[in-house]
Amino acid sequence: MFRGRFEHTIDSKGRLSIPAKYREVLNERYDNRLVVTTYDGCLIAYPYEEWGILEERIAGLPEFKKDTRAFLRFFYSSAADCTIDRLGRILIPQALREYAKLEKEVVLVGAFKQFEIWSKATWDAAEAMVSKEEIGNMLERLGL
Repeated sequence: MFRGRFEHTIDSKGRLSIPAKYREVLNERYDNRLVVTTYDGCLIAYPYEEWGILEERIAGLPEFKKDTRAFLRFFYSSAADCTIDRLGRILIPQALREYAKLEKEVVLVGAFKQFEIWSKATWDAAEAMVSKEEIGNMLERLGL
């Protein structure tokens, strides 16, 4: 599973180095293919196999329901296949970089079966908004 937080830089062409720890997870459990999409001000990178599981669930949604249509338009339609190259990098399409405001400094954040890619400034702002009480409440709900 993907855990931990890593600060990296993205180059002017949109190439981003995937942390070695995340590449280890991909090599052990998946392959070198990711599907990257937009959500909540950042990008989410799914291993191809995990994306396939998500697609199976999506296939069961009522396609003419309003919220399903919105989901397909804004989450699913922005998905892009990104293969990790021999140097451990992915090329993030321009539209996705613009959405997440990725310019130079980025933060990659483990999120269980996927990881998130944030601009450092956006991550810092989001992190400042999370309270210790919210984290404590979640731990309590988990029985920890």
